[in-house]
Amino acid sequence: MNCPTCGHKNPPNSKFCLECGRGFALPCAQCGAELPAAAKFCNECGASLVAESRKLKAESQTISLPTNNLTTNNPSPRSYTPKHLADKILQSKSALEGERKQVTVLFADVKGSMELAEQLDPEERHAILDRFFAILTDGVHRFEGTVNQYTGDGIMALFGAPIAHEDHAQRACYAALHLRDALRRHGDEVRRTHGLSLAARMGLNSGEVVVGAISDDLRMDYTAQGHTVGLAARMEQVAEPGTIYLTEHTAALVTGYFTFRDLGAFTVKGVRAPVGVFALEGLGTARSRLDRSRARGFSRFVGRTAEMSVLDAAIEQALAGHGQVVGVVAEAGTGKSRLCWEFAQRCRARGIPVNEGQCLAHGQMVPFLPILQYQRASFGIVEQDSPQAAREKVAGRLVLLDDALRDDLPLVFDMLGFPDPERPAPRMDPEARERAQAGLLRRIMQARSRREPAVILLDDLHWIDHASASVLEVLVEATAGTRSLLLLNFRPEFHAAWMQRSYYQQLPLHPLGPEAVDELLGELLGTAPSLAALRDTIRQRTGGNPFYVEEVVQALRDQGTLVHDDGGPPRLVRPVTDLDIPATVHDLLAARIDRLGEHAKLLLKTAAVIGKEFSLPILEQVVADAPIDTPLPDLLRTPTASEFLYETSLYPHAEYSFKHPLTQEVAYESLLRVRRARIHAAVARALAAGETERLDERASLVAHHFEAAGEALDAARWYARAAEWAGMNAPVEACRHWERVRGLLQADATGDGAAEIAFKARARLPAASFRVGGMSEEAAEQLFEEARALADRIGTARARFYAIASYMVTLSMRGKVGQARQLGAEMLRVADASGDNDLRCWGLWSTSLNEWVFGELSDALRRVHEAIQLFACGVSESSPPLGNVPHAAAHHFRGLFLTECGHLGEARASFEHGREVLQRLGATEMVAWCEAGLARVATFAGDVEAALRHAGSALDGVERVGSSFGRVYVYWILGLVLARRGAATEAIRHLTGAIDLARANGVGIYLVPGALGDLADARLDSGDVPGARTAVEQAFVVLGDWKGARARLELARARMLRAEGDVAAATAALDRAHEVAETTGMRVYLPYVHVERAALCERDGQLDDARRQPEQARDLYCEMGASANAARLAAHIEEMTR
Repeated sequence: MNCPTCGHKNPPNSKFCLECGRGFALPCAQCGAELPAAAKFCNECGASLVAESRKLKAESQTISLPTNNLTTNNPSPRSYTPKHLADKILQSKSALEGERKQVTVLFADVKGSMELAEQLDPEERHAILDRFFAILTDGVHRFEGTVNQYTGDGIMALFGAPIAHEDHAQRACYAALHLRDALRRHGDEVRRTHGLSLAARMGLNSGEVVVGAISDDLRMDYTAQGHTVGLAARMEQVAEPGTIYLTEHTAALVTGYFTFRDLGAFTVKGVRAPVGVFALEGLGTARSRLDRSRARGFSRFVGRTAEMSVLDAAIEQALAGHGQVVGVVAEAGTGKSRLCWEFAQRCRARGIPVNEGQCLAHGQMVPFLPILQYQRASFGIVEQDSPQAAREKVAGRLVLLDDALRDDLPLVFDMLGFPDPERPAPRMDPEARERAQAGLLRRIMQARSRREPAVILLDDLHWIDHASASVLEVLVEATAGTRSLLLLNFRPEFHAAWMQRSYYQQLPLHPLGPEAVDELLGELLGTAPSLAALRDTIRQRTGGNPFYVEEVVQALRDQGTLVHDDGGPPRLVRPVTDLDIPATVHDLLAARIDRLGEHAKLLLKTAAVIGKEFSLPILEQVVADAPIDTPLPDLLRTPTASEFLYETSLYPHAEYSFKHPLTQEVAYESLLRVRRARIHAAVARALAAGETERLDERASLVAHHFEAAGEALDAARWYARAAEWAGMNAPVEACRHWERVRGLLQADATGDGAAEIAFKARARLPAASFRVGGMSEEAAEQLFEEARALADRIGTARARFYAIASYMVTLSMRGKVGQARQLGAEMLRVADASGDNDLRCWGLWSTSLNEWVFGELSDALRRVHEAIQLFACGVSESSPPLGNVPHAAAHHFRGLFLTECGHLGEARASFEHGREVLQRLGATEMVAWCEAGLARVATFAGDVEAALRHAGSALDGVERVGSSFGRVYVYWILGLVLARRGAATEAIRHLTGAIDLARANGVGIYLVPGALGDLADARLDSGDVPGARTAVEQAFVVLGDWKGARARLELARARMLRAEGDVAAATAALDRAHEVAETTGMRVYLPYVHVERAALCERDGQLDDARRQPEQARDLYCEMGASANAARLAAHIEEMTR
């Protein structure tokens, strides 16, 4: 085995050269695993290293080379690379495991060298070729490419590696055009002086390579991905002398920047499909990405007249001082962004400023990106601005807005990502900083609104990161009362609490109708009858999605299937039997990273794996085994000075943050998967060994790193810990974490504790999901089957019990209460057979709800009382199936049941006890449940103002948590309170919201009959008798054989029938209500029966009964402790007796 660096002969299978120490390991292009140099296939992933990849070494294959040291048999690249390029390359030397890079490969060779050898003496031939190679080398270096090989009659050059350039394809094309012209002049000189023909040909292709080691003499090892290099060589071979051929891969990257001649599709040996080939001819009109987009041009804007009218009306409202928030919602590609862009252009034409922010598909890794974009745009900051220039712009404009904001400049600088080192922002804890920033954003927005109106456009909210989502809530709130329009767009799966705001309106964007699609296709394809079938096919396949329509047509053009003859309409050159919807691919590279020194670059990439923010101690642990002698703080000064990073804290230890999140992502993606996995594992272990008091908070981060490292069991264990920590207060996060556990550990997972963790995910997911909403019956049943199978495998009573309990809760929530009761009975049998008091206690209180729904109020109370007694005897507080606080939950249920009994004082005490426990534990959602229960008690007691206070607290809690079930419950109670307060319109809105949310998400269905009864009353109060009838009829359909809400609904029916004038039917309904209330023990409704009877008697002139019924109601109110209602009735009775 000869070393390609020094030529030393080494024994077979050597890993390193005996003479110079150069490594022979071959990195797999697919997975990055290290392999012997002679390997043909990867023993980690099975990828072919011969057929699919090509290993390249910087050896000479050589002819006589130029005189400046290039005529040796094995020249060093250092000898022919300019110093400034050599320095850049050496600065970018990476760890031996290498990195991925997007590159463009250029091959160039000379035609006519044999004639030179035959007709010229060696000295003349040498001089001509010396000049030829000098031109080639200089031309490549001029555009910061590197000559990687001398190939006999020419060279192979790389653009994008080892010096990274995001415009590598453009540079290669610029270099090729420069070489073509320079070599043409050299050929003309040879023809003039020697009478011989000398011409060069070139070929280009773009793709990925995995870069290996770079030695001090600039020799580089790398593995080409697929046919990256082979296709470039083939382009050179098929090119005519004096021409430049490039593949469709390179052409796609530089369209608009250069002009091409389409040569059609070439069949290339070893490549499965024909390859599109183009001849590079000259410069195009584009010099930037914006130029390129403008050159391609927008298609006609069609089919959106109605939607544009809505936006026009919204901006007029905003200009009048009534700030508006509009959300444009539609499926991907329907034209959300185009509609918003067109509207923004109209606003700009009117002189209304428009500031934009863009959410990205990797948004959860780029915190605050859309917010920073729009804020920076509002201050006129551009990418090229230095931090000082940016600060000057902000300071000048902010003080002009409101001089009172001058003192807030340090916080603004920090918030926008360019803190002032001389005036740092005040130190404060994260929550305080978040509050301060929120208040500052609100003040800036209001100050700007006083000076001028504005449109804030945020694109693709379905990719918004959590941090930006929090700021967006502040923006929505701050929009009210300003001259601002907050214009948003997103896909249907996006939901947010701020959508309930009165000044928010949602604008659904439907697919284009047939007429609009025909208009668009008419512009793109013309109306020729010969293309009618193609237009029909595109219309059917794209479903009115304008983006798909445009991309299909563009793909047909790129493939050469659809052509435009000079001055003629488009035509097909071959039949179209099928249409593939092409995907848009965007490559993001950060060339500046490669300009760092090797160790600083290693640190930056390692930090990128840790995350956007990282601490020095964690970084030190992760790189502890790296061959780095310089102290890390000293090394970090380089990327900090280059403004890749900035220090966020010095005490108790140094903490850093990436200045721009995209820098982090590019650095991360450049690492090979095997190397990334090792770093992730090291980060996970460093975090897990860190501050123990913060491990619960960091659990999801530890899990993420273990998952990225491929260590599924450890990842699942930490995701489970994170889910338990999220618990009741972050149901969306808890649900996401349990889903990750389930995905990581299948039902047959093995390993220490794997079955138990896999089971826990399946037992906990239903509870987390009913708070989030949206789990289908099929998904819930599948979870139950998986949980039951795992419970049998574990073999404990607790596992069997929890598997049943989890599914029982799901069925109750979905309104399948009869099935839930059956499972509840099975649960209690398992608990009793086990002799486990914990299980019996949990079973008693959790099944009591089903008994209440069925009207078995005494049994429900008996169960919850026994559970509370067991808690008093020391039963465990843990509750795996629901993840809540069983003792407090039992008191909440007891409060519900006692309210129905009419024992309002005891009910209030039970809710207050539960609330006190839950407040100490920080269980926000369950505190809201208790507040809702107290609101209901206060409503029945007649204290509507107290009820409103409790309901407001409950609403605040569930909105903060984001629980679907919590919203259903609290919206219902708030609607009830508002109806009793006389605010029928608001009551109807909240009650309708509760019912719709319950039905849409399949949660809290057992609450729907009661909510429909209250909705019927509210509609009656608003004068909508037909609407009341509809609500009552729907309520009885949902109720079925449940008796828990029957007395309430018979009351609603009686009121509705009285309003319709059917006294007999109303009386019969009241009789049924009275009977059900007595037989079920739900006596809280009895006073209302008497009040309604009094109304009927008064209507019929039965004055004695009209006086007697209120007296009975008053007595019942007094008995229940509803003193305010009793006092009102007493006053009414007194007035009647006068």
